[in-house]
Amino acid sequence: MERKPEDWHVDNFRARHMGGVSIWLGGGILGYHIEKPEYQELGLRGRFRLHKHIKTLRERKP
Repeated sequence: MERKPEDWHVDNFRARHMGGVSIWLGGGILGYHIEKPEYQELGLRGRFRLHKHIKTLRERKP
């Protein structure tokens, strides 16, 4: 996310990468999980790290 933020599309419910990764954001920080390429739950630390990156992406996008 930090290296090529332009490859990510973020909306209110998902963050999608051009490479096929999809992350669910709709349930708030406690509901974050990776949907594609395969379902994966994140630990609490991972969710906070992801939240930090998503927040940065949203600030960069118009």
